[in-house]
Amino acid sequence: MRKSWIVMMAACAASSAAIAADTPATGRPGWDRAAMEQRHAAREAKRAEDMVLLLGLRPDQRPAFDRFMQSMRPERGGPGGMRDAAMHKPGAEDTPLPAKLDAMDAEVDRRSTMAKQRIAATRQFYASLTPDQQHRFDAIEDLRRDRDRGHGHGRRGGWGGVHRPGAPDGDHGSAAVAG
Repeated sequence: MRKSWIVMMAACAASSAAIAADTPATGRPGWDRAAMEQRHAAREAKRAEDMVLLLGLRPDQRPAFDRFMQSMRPERGGPGGMRDAAMHKPGAEDTPLPAKLDAMDAEVDRRSTMAKQRIAATRQFYASLTPDQQHRFDAIEDLRRDRDRGHGHGRRGGWGGVHRPGAPDGDHGSAAVAG
């Protein structure tokens, strides 16, 4: 029994050493930020080209589309949100509450400005479309909205279209949980 325990511990130590050798400076095994960003950029470019194809955009509509897509990109490298802006900075425990609230208010204003810019870019792009293209764009947005709400296996989904008990649109699935 003791011998098998020692063999198991040696195997764990060896595998830990192998994982540590493959772990980049981020501390995450097998995580490569540059490769992840490259995959993300390629996926974003593919989605943009798919949307151009589905909408049937003409070359003269491409600049408005590019501005629209640029406005939809999340801001990178900026503050991480209200909590990061006010509560989790080094030394934040010494910051008085009014200063924290001011930082949160500034973050709300920043996000509101970004949302208004996205809305303006979307309106400008939508206005450049023909009625048929507008109809297609509406359909694409409906599909994207459903995916983001979890109606399918989208990025934020995870339930695969199965509604959680107590969800706003009904109590689908509680019989399976109770049964």
